[in-house]
Amino acid sequence: MNIFVSRVVPLLFVGFIFCLFILIKAGDVKASDAGKDSANGLALSDMQVKITSKGKTAVFRLYDTVAARQFYDQLPLSLDLSNFRDAQWMFYPPQKLSVAAEEAYHDGKKGELSYYEPWGDVFMLYKDFYAGDEMHRLGIGLSGVDDIAGMSGEAVIQKFKPNKATGKTVMQIKVQANGQEVVFELNDSQASKDLYAQLPIDIKVENYSSNEKIFYPAKKLGTANTPLVKSARTGTLAYYAPWGDVVMFYGSFGSASGLYELGHAVQGSENIRKLSGTIRVEK
Repeated sequence: MNIFVSRVVPLLFVGFIFCLFILIKAGDVKASDAGKDSANGLALSDMQVKITSKGKTAVFRLYDTVAARQFYDQLPLSLDLSNFRDAQWMFYPPQKLSVAAEEAYHDGKKGELSYYEPWGDVFMLYKDFYAGDEMHRLGIGLSGVDDIAGMSGEAVIQKFKPNKATGKTVMQIKVQANGQEVVFELNDSQASKDLYAQLPIDIKVENYSSNEKIFYPAKKLGTANTPLVKSARTGTLAYYAPWGDVVMFYGSFGSASGLYELGHAVQGSENIRKLSGTIRVEK
């Protein structure tokens, strides 16, 4: 009996400690996963991809999936684009990607980067798209979503790492109203800094013409070192100095005297036209 106790009790104690360790580690993993950014039920990774064609560029943030990592590992690539059903540009990476059945979906949204396993093609959606067959998400558009439609021919697909070596803080602002949200990334101009310094604000947004939403910050913005708008398009954020209003474009415009560029939408540009009433503008 003494021999049994001397042998078995230590083993039981070691087993208890091992199980406790596993439970603690499992808890750590869950806590870590909970802290990750996510979209569409999938965790987002730090991997970003830039796709350029015909002078148009779109940047995507990839999900933390096996397929997304396999795609990322094949970059850089130069491949021909093919159009499919006037809604997507697709290309064929040299190696097929491994997908998980539980990650499949059917309703594609503009700005998504996805993969169709039966054909082995990666595609960028520039319109909402429904497919009866299963698709698999690879990433979400961070910028240039409205430029995807203008692409064609050869595309350069490469890894993208935002430049953090300069030590400069990237200014981003969020505009919210009516359950809609738009995120703008500001340039490093004086006007942008003056606007940023006034935030957060709750302010009335107004319609102007057929392609603009405007609001008037309390203090006018300085325009030193601020570039003029060369060609406004959906997602352009600008400042019209003669009137002192900030302009959010949801359609193409071009340029005008006294119209200065502040930045561009990196998320939710399609929501600009839906903003109304009092908006919340914050860092």
